[in-house]
Amino acid sequence: MGQVIVSGLQLGSSYALMALALVLVLKATAVPNFAMAEMGLLPAFLVWVAVGPLHWNLYVAVGCGLAVAFVLGIVVERGFIRPIVRHSHLSATFMTIGLFFLVNSIVALVWGSDPRPLEAPVTGSFALGGTVVPYEAIVTIVVAAAIMIGLEIFFRSPAGVQMRAIAEDRVTPRLLGVKLPRMFRIAWGMATVVSTIAVVLTAQSTVLNDQTSQTLILTGFVAATLGGFSSVGGAFVGGLALGVVENLVGNYVSTASASAVSLLVVVAVLMIKPEGLFGRGGVREI
Repeated sequence: MGQVIVSGLQLGSSYALMALALVLVLKATAVPNFAMAEMGLLPAFLVWVAVGPLHWNLYVAVGCGLAVAFVLGIVVERGFIRPIVRHSHLSATFMTIGLFFLVNSIVALVWGSDPRPLEAPVTGSFALGGTVVPYEAIVTIVVAAAIMIGLEIFFRSPAGVQMRAIAEDRVTPRLLGVKLPRMFRIAWGMATVVSTIAVVLTAQSTVLNDQTSQTLILTGFVAATLGGFSSVGGAFVGGLALGVVENLVGNYVSTASASAVSLLVVVAVLMIKPEGLFGRGGVREI
């Protein structure tokens, strides 16, 4: 049981990171980004190229990959999202779906679909009671928790408050001097960095290919929905819970039903609390 829970927490931490990236964009621009995981996949492949064929130091490669991710987020927001979102959020959402297929096709054309290993920063494990805990799992959980705490602090800062405000009302913050384009760039850049970290950590515990991100985007949305799209901490807890539930069901029921059962749990939660476990909901007239 302990081994299953540790593996579930490691898996759930990757889900949580993708959920945090989605929440970050949604809090700033109110656009659900279906291309979020693919935007993290492209820099992750650049990290693999730097570490593998070019033989760079892992930490240097990851640092450069995250820098590329930040720039990529800004480019996507400026070139594809901002011209559309001012007219229709629905059109911007469809644009992110198109970007999902575009980026995935680029990755598949350039690197193919063969699975590639990605070096982990630490290897080995230690025993905790009767449970073997891999160091990779500790790194993934700690990194996810640190990013969650960092985002909680950020959204309480003046810049974070401004970012949340423009998602709800574009006119008043602009009149108060808030620079909307700057906030949008920061949000999309930061979210792409978090997404890249999620993909890299997932690839280090499994493999890296053009399919790595597809599971992450689905589970990221499920985790964010479970915890509440308006809550950073909720998205993190939702990701951890989803990972643990999937692992428990996969080990004690069947692997085929793991995803189905986790989705049923989400449906049950939303029936009772539509805004998610930690979300702040409101009543809207229809």
